[in-house]
Amino acid sequence: MIKTIATLGSHCALQLLKGAKDEGFSTLLVTKQDRQSLYNRFKFIDNMIQVKKFSDIVSPTRIRRLKQTDSILIPHGTLISEVGVDAIEESLPIPVFGNRYILRWEADRLQKEKLMKAARLNLPKSYNDPSEIDRLVIAKLSGAAGGRGYFLATNTKSYEEKLAALRSDGLIRNSEEENVYIQEYIKGVPVYLQYFFSPLSRELEFFGIDRRYETNVDGLGRIPASAQIEMGTSAPSYIVVGNSPLVLRESLLDEVYKIGERFVRASQVLVPPGIVGPFCIEGIYDGDGKFVSFEFSGRIVAGTNLFIEGSPYTALLYDTKMSMGRRIALEVRRAIEANQVELITT
Repeated sequence: MIKTIATLGSHCALQLLKGAKDEGFSTLLVTKQDRQSLYNRFKFIDNMIQVKKFSDIVSPTRIRRLKQTDSILIPHGTLISEVGVDAIEESLPIPVFGNRYILRWEADRLQKEKLMKAARLNLPKSYNDPSEIDRLVIAKLSGAAGGRGYFLATNTKSYEEKLAALRSDGLIRNSEEENVYIQEYIKGVPVYLQYFFSPLSRELEFFGIDRRYETNVDGLGRIPASAQIEMGTSAPSYIVVGNSPLVLRESLLDEVYKIGERFVRASQVLVPPGIVGPFCIEGIYDGDGKFVSFEFSGRIVAGTNLFIEGSPYTALLYDTKMSMGRRIALEVRRAIEANQVELITT
């Protein structure tokens, strides 16, 4: 029986383990040695496993420790970027919360687009070849690396020049170039819609909304265009450094729920058993107030860290302070009590 909730020491580990402790579980953190002093500050972390790199979690010694503690592993973005989807699928013989196989679809841009189209989400135009670029686009590397290597381009020439600059700076390898995903850049308000789907109750819960602060593209907005030209500003960076909360107009909420419900149904068809637990639909409200989806995350996102004490939306659903981390632990506890752990793990 599951007794311990475990995760990697990054991304949203504090929220996850605090929520686990609030629900009565033991907690275990797999952390790099240079981060242990940070996590030693928090008394709700019961045990730690030290690793030199996060991919060491698949070593026999660490797997044995996770099994001995009856752990369930909660995946987040660092598990994808540092351990990799192959190892997640094939080298983690322990219970993983959620659908570990949907993480491959998240990491692969073409698979991601296929699933989002199946959910009938409104998507930006994508480009199979740089020679087709006919408007402002954003180019993205594959994976969950927090915006590393993203850049804007207005035509084929500017695309090739900026790709060459990334290559010379060592930010992209030749083997990665064929996996660059080119997508129309939508102007508007970027929002990240946070959901939780329970396979136990078969209900979708809307948990919160965030915006991301990215360096240095958000900082450039404070500099007048004329000064940017004089400075010869280099290409902006899209690395995420933080998040801020957002509350939508209530009239938009019905569409938000329908978007989430369509995505859950599509995932159940294409990636059985589909979405389990937290996920995020990432998009932009454009100049006409229409929502355009450009990404999804098939697991907890770091923007939920804003709501460790709950969000305006969880306050409508729960009479206690409910973070996404605690909601995951609550689902685990309910599954154990109902003898249906197989519904929440893969």
